[in-house]
Amino acid sequence: MRDALGIFEMPQPRYAAFDEPDEVVGLVERIGDFPCVVKPVGLSASQGVIRADDASSAVAAATRAQKISGGGRLLVEQYIAGNEVAVEGLLRAGTLEVLAVFDKPDPMEGPYFEETIYVTPSRLQASILEEIQRTTAEACAAIGLAEGPVHAELRVDGERAWIIEVAARSIGGLCARALQFGAGISLEEVILRHSLGMSLEGLERELHASGVMMIPIPRAGTLIEVGGREEALAVSGIVGLEITVPPGRSLVPLPEGDRYLGFLFAKAATPAEVEASLRSAHALLTINIA
Repeated sequence: MRDALGIFEMPQPRYAAFDEPDEVVGLVERIGDFPCVVKPVGLSASQGVIRADDASSAVAAATRAQKISGGGRLLVEQYIAGNEVAVEGLLRAGTLEVLAVFDKPDPMEGPYFEETIYVTPSRLQASILEEIQRTTAEACAAIGLAEGPVHAELRVDGERAWIIEVAARSIGGLCARALQFGAGISLEEVILRHSLGMSLEGLERELHASGVMMIPIPRAGTLIEVGGREEALAVSGIVGLEITVPPGRSLVPLPEGDRYLGFLFAKAATPAEVEASLRSAHALLTINIA
């Protein structure tokens, strides 16, 4: 992906691939300076992604990332400051239709990059949203995507949008439940309708704001129980709670971990209300770990 985007000079972090952890310091000097981000080539969902602020922490991050991935190539990338957003879209005959832009209100500054809250519609100004849509569409074309679902992650630095990731897939986990279209149609149904050549007329995203919180794993151990569920569900705006890790299972936080504890869902009149509901509900959960 990085190479294909580079051919078309898309705005993305400067990067270099490498095999041995002790190579990373010289490569950072080639792509710019610290801070940098080290990540395995073959993992996803922020697993093994680590920020490093100096030479010693870069070598340590590369060693750790390679251990997490079980060996193999690594990437070191320029760290891009700014707000992060996620774009959910559908390509139709090469034209990108943006279904939603999610704000990520929690800072994604590292040293690990655990995603928590997604809220849509975005609160960014219209000119920046236009830049996000244009950049995402051009990135899709650059890597040869023309049809089907697209999920992209971008960093916004001032008026400029930088591509962090773009992939031919829909949003991960249970996060798609935060989106509904038309008369209660799910994102999965929109994708299936498109793949079957069915009409998508009138399938606009619902008018009110919505969001999801990917409940983070606070520490390693064995999950005993998650309490406070009824209290969390009683918070105004909360429309769902799914705990996806059963009691008795081992919990491993990022960067080694590859999952979340569960998902909270909210709807409200405004994005700010959605965010507040998710934070309030999460604060009521008691996560008992042995």
